[in-house]
Amino acid sequence: MHTTRAQPVDLADYLPELLPMARTTTRLHPCPGYPSMSDSSVGGPLRWPAVEAWPNCSMPHHAPDDVAGDPRKPVPLVPIVQLYARDVSELPFPPGTDLLQVLWCPFDHPEEDEGPWPRPILYWRNEAAVGARLAAGMPEPSENSPFGTVPRPCLIDPEQVVEYPSPDELAYQPDRASRMDAVEAATGWSYFRHLSVAPGIKVGGWPRWTQPPRWPECICGRRMEHLLTVSSREYDVESGKRWAPIQHVGADIDPQVDSIERGFSPTDLCIGDMGGMYLFICPRCPDVPWTYRFDCS
Repeated sequence: MHTTRAQPVDLADYLPELLPMARTTTRLHPCPGYPSMSDSSVGGPLRWPAVEAWPNCSMPHHAPDDVAGDPRKPVPLVPIVQLYARDVSELPFPPGTDLLQVLWCPFDHPEEDEGPWPRPILYWRNEAAVGARLAAGMPEPSENSPFGTVPRPCLIDPEQVVEYPSPDELAYQPDRASRMDAVEAATGWSYFRHLSVAPGIKVGGWPRWTQPPRWPECICGRRMEHLLTVSSREYDVESGKRWAPIQHVGADIDPQVDSIERGFSPTDLCIGDMGGMYLFICPRCPDVPWTYRFDCS
């Protein structure tokens, strides 16, 4: 069980205008383990239909030597996230679906609009309709996949928490900025690092952008909604003051995934420079269009 410590500052005392902007996010708290295809997981095996070929990426890739010498050789996609409605019911599943699967190509793509980073793909499914499962099993990721793009298999331990927008989401107001500074001066808690957006792999809520926000717009003209963040780390040394689960305080965390440079990264992901991948949907359109954004420091 993972438990995020309570909000340490009553924002009503300092930034009351932000209270209506509170959103609930579900921190997935990935934990290294042995998920099955029947489990919600990060990097675990997927419940994949036997009648559906495993997806490959046939786009050109950077570093041809990493793709058996052929930059156009199809590369099997790798599983990133699988979520069942029974575990994360707050996901906005389209009607008739109860299973979300996200995969991506682990190699860089020189012609991508979002830069050369992994290219995700999203599937909504009905668990009961999957039928016979892929008999041959999932293909193994390329042994030459770039560092940090194939997650270590993890089970999840979902937890809902309330969060607030990062300062970059807000129109700059000198008075508000000074009050944010006053919070830290008076309490020792930073609005951005501790009191606003939860870090880590999570569902819904606010994206924890590293760069200025880049919300996508749907073809219907409306701003899309944040569906899922796939982050390189769950928290770092500074943000962990608030966002490290209380069960981690004083625990013997594996030093290979708990360092000042990388923070706590149970999935072993390192996207770009410890960045994140953000998936967005428009639940108001009939076909639930989706897209993604990537950023890093």
